[in-house]
Formats: sequence, C-alpha cells, structure tokens
Amino acid sequence: MISSVEMVLWAIHHATTLLFGVFASAALCGIEINRRHALELVGVGAATGAAFSIANVVGGELFARQVYPLVVHLPLTVYLCARYHLSPLLATLGVTSAYLSCQFSNWMGIAAFAATDSQIAYYLARIATTLGVFAVLLHWAGDIGPRLAIKSPTELGILLILPLVYYIFDYATNVYTTLFHSGSVVTVEFLAFALCAFYLMFLAVYLREYEEKETAERERWMLETRDSAAIKELEAWRQSGRELSILRHDMRHFLRGLATLIEEGHTDEALKRIDELCEAGDRTAVRRFCANETVNIALSSFNSDINRNGITANLRAAVPETVHVGDADLFSVLSNALENAITAASAAPQGKRFVDFDLRLEDGQLLLLVSNTFDRAPRMVDGMPVTRHAGHGFGTKSIKLAVERMNGNCQFRINGDRFELRAVM
Repeated sequence: MISSVEMVLWAIHHATTLLFGVFASAALCGIEINRRHALELVGVGAATGAAFSIANVVGGELFARQVYPLVVHLPLTVYLCARYHLSPLLATLGVTSAYLSCQFSNWMGIAAFAATDSQIAYYLARIATTLGVFAVLLHWAGDIGPRLAIKSPTELGILLILPLVYYIFDYATNVYTTLFHSGSVVTVEFLAFALCAFYLMFLAVYLREYEEKETAERERWMLETRDSAAIKELEAWRQSGRELSILRHDMRHFLRGLATLIEEGHTDEALKRIDELCEAGDRTAVRRFCANETVNIALSSFNSDINRNGITANLRAAVPETVHVGDADLFSVLSNALENAITAASAAPQGKRFVDFDLRLEDGQLLLLVSNTFDRAPRMVDGMPVTRHAGHGFGTKSIKLAVERMNGNCQFRINGDRFELRAVM
C-alpha cells in the first residue's frame, strides 16, 4: 500500500516535472522568462496539470500517461504558437527537447531506487534532479533559445529529429507497449541508429552554416575595406587639391625659388622640382564636370585609366554643389561603378571599348546610369552579376549596400552588348 508520504512526493514530482517541461519549452523557444510570462506559464501548467489529474482519476496512472501528449504537450505547443507567434517547428522542438531533458531525473530516480529499493528515495532523487536541471537549463536556454528562434525551417527540422524520434520511441516502446522491456535487438539498437543519422545530418548542416558564416564575414570585411579605401581616396584628392591651390596662390614664390636655383647653377634640382609639379598636377587634376566637388573628383580620378586602356568614355554630370546624400556613400557608388565599367570595357576588343556615364538630379533624386561594353557577359544570379574570378565581385555589392544606405535602389542588367547599372538615390 502506498504511504501518505509517497503520495505527497508523487504529487510534488509530477508538479515539478510538469512545470519544468512548460518553462523549459518556452525558454528553449527563445521566450524571455519575465514576471508576466512566468505567471502565464504557471497558469498553463496548472490547466494542463488539472487535465492530467482528471485523466488519472478517471482512467488510472497508465491511462493518464498514455493521454499525456494530448492533455499536456499538444495544448502547450498550441499555446506557444498562438501566444508568441512561433512556428510549429520551433514550438515542437522546444517541447520535445524539454521532454528529452526530463530523462536526467528519470535516470537519477532509477539509480536511487536500484540502490535503496525505496520509492521515497526514487521520488526525492527525481524532484532534486528536476530542480537542479531546471536551474541549469534556464540559464543555458537564455543563450541558446534566441539563437534557435532565428534558425531557418531546414535547420530547425534537422535539430528536431533527435528529440522527436526519442519522444515517439519512448511513448511507442514504454507507454503504449512494452517493447523496450522485451529485450528485442531491433528496439534496443534503434536509438543508436537514430543518433548516428541525426549526427551525420547535423554535421552536414553545421559545416554548411559555418562555411556560409565565414564567407559572409569575409565579404563584410572586404566591403568595409573598400568603403574605407574610398573615403581615404576622396580625402586624399581633396588634400591634393588644397595643396595645389596653395601652390598656385604662391606660384610667384615657387618661380623665384626656381630662378634662384638656375642662377646658382642647380639646373638639375630646378628641373626635378618642375617635373614633380607637373606630375602632381597631372595626377590630381580635377576636371569640372558639374558643380559638385565629390562627383568631379570621382570622375577625374579615372581619367588616366580611361586613357591608358584606350576606352572611349562619355561622362556627363548635372549635379548641384550640395546634394541630399553623404559624400562618402556617393563617392563609393561612383568610384565602384566606374572601376567596374572600365575593367569590363578594357577586356573588350580594341575599337569596342566604351563607357557611358550619366548622373543628374531630377525631382530631388540622383539618377545614375552607367553602361559599358564587355568581352564576356557576366552571369546574373538574383539580379546581381557573379564574377568568375575569386577575390572579385565586391564592387557591385559595395554599390548595392551604399545605395541602400542612401534609401535608394539599384538595378544591374545586360542590355544587348552593354552591361548597365541604374540607380536612384
């Protein structure tokens, strides 16, 4: 006959296990366990616990265990989906993972009973283990839960396999039948098979995710490097322009210095200074295409590349002195667009190397059209050109990101024998 102490411990054991499952399921789904959520979850635990108790009174303990998924797990899954707008995959993963975690207390209870042959020791071990695992799991779930909440359906499906298989296996062989205790080799070995299958699938997904993360991080670093280089180049051109302006202003002093060198017979030094001045002037000469300094610098910085590669370029700009977009982002878009266009056109046959550039302000928006010829048409994937060479292809991504930072949009396309970039900023 069951003693009153055992009955009390039985009730406490089921209550702590039920609340453990409810709270652990929510935490593993990324739900913050604050005061309001905790009170709601206690209410869910009380409602499902009452349903379990009624089942136990009506049909006995075995019947209550058999309907447990219907009166506890299913309502909890539906509640998590409806209350917190979770996907059924995530909610099921949370519930089945919490169920799997209950096996810690089950194992400890069985060990205590085997050592003492006492039902009281069994319940005490299960209650203590449940409370300990609950504290650890809540702390751990605070870190892992939010990460699970942003996983893709494919990843959630892979992660769900092991706890779901164990859940079905446990009920099929322990609750609804006695197959597990029959000693059948197929039954005993099934979990090992399921574990191996889960591990291989998890490994495949993990490696793919890791590689994609590494690629994304490398691309992010490359894009930041390009943006930083563009900003430095813009500032370098501005600084050179300021220095040349000062030099032009003080040209009489420069000429007097040259005259002194020549009078003293230092003609080589004088010629060297003249060459340096000419080289600096050629290198940093900024043509005036429009009233905007940033646009003028961006277009002028590629003059030597255009001439060196025998490209026929038609560069047009109608932009006022001040515009509504930042200089750094604007320079990044223009310099990357011109660099890509010149690189592609340079690979085309002689006589077919063309770059057309048109930038203008209309109705408060900057409209950009850059078109160029090419040797081989780029492959387009999801509206973006895909490079055939490793280490390239960041220019178009930099353009897209910079345009988006300016709340604009851009389009890349192949139009006949031309590759076109259209952007609105």
